[in-house]
Amino acid sequence: MNKRIWIFLLAFILAAFIWFEINMTKTQKVNVEFPITISNAPSALVLIKMEPETITMTVEGKGQDILAFTTKKYAYHIDLKDVHYGKNYLPINWDEINGFKEHDLNIIQHPAIDDILVVMDNMSTQTVPIRLEFADDSSKVYFIENELDISPKEIVLTGPQSYLSRIEEVPSVPFDKEIHVQDPHLSLIQPKEAMVEYDVYTIDITKKEPAFLQKTMSLIPIATPEGISIFPPSVSIKILAEEELITILEEKDIYATAIVPDSVKVDDEVPVEIEVPEGVELLGQTPEVVRIKSISQ
Repeated sequence: MNKRIWIFLLAFILAAFIWFEINMTKTQKVNVEFPITISNAPSALVLIKMEPETITMTVEGKGQDILAFTTKKYAYHIDLKDVHYGKNYLPINWDEINGFKEHDLNIIQHPAIDDILVVMDNMSTQTVPIRLEFADDSSKVYFIENELDISPKEIVLTGPQSYLSRIEEVPSVPFDKEIHVQDPHLSLIQPKEAMVEYDVYTIDITKKEPAFLQKTMSLIPIATPEGISIFPPSVSIKILAEEELITILEEKDIYATAIVPDSVKVDDEVPVEIEVPEGVELLGQTPEVVRIKSISQ
């Protein structure tokens, strides 16, 4: 039994060898595919489309020559140094396809095309807002009630202008209160186009910073010692405070006082001192000094 198996295996190997030798020496017709490679694209431009991306040709030759040819992985190369924005039609030079003469192969048929279409676009940058997504309503309520925020709120995109023009905002992965309370980082959804890049790919969950507003308050009366009259009798101020505080602030909460020395006379100028509540910053006042108009004895 074992002898029969060995005879069978030997016969099979011999038959396979004979078949291989015949096919290696026999003239054959096969299709070979050339990938198209590029180089020297202008720095301000980027390739967004190329048709075709490969060239398929029918060649004729001995099996051993075809095998040697295909193992070399030849490609058709095009130089992009002279291309411009938009569509470019680059003529195919069939004589520049390498390997046929070297391996004694004949071209029987090549595609009925004369040019390779190359579409170039401008490289650009664009700033768009980040859209925060939520896993569920309870996570959204948690985010709002705990005065949370994201940082940064905007992202810089880099890529072909035609791709960037279609992007109005970048979404985050959904915020989940059960996950992101412990992990204050949130990823952004990856761009659909591989040629588009972000300047950041994660954002931070932070405590919301209070909003500050400026406000101008006018005709605040200036207090003076008894018997002293000044001009002008009121002052205007510009202040800065948190939104919640500044919206309820009134003129009566601001104190303006003329600092009058003991030895003062009519037409002297004296400074005006402004006192504001805690948490309010005085940015400026008009006037800073007033004139003594009269002094009653």
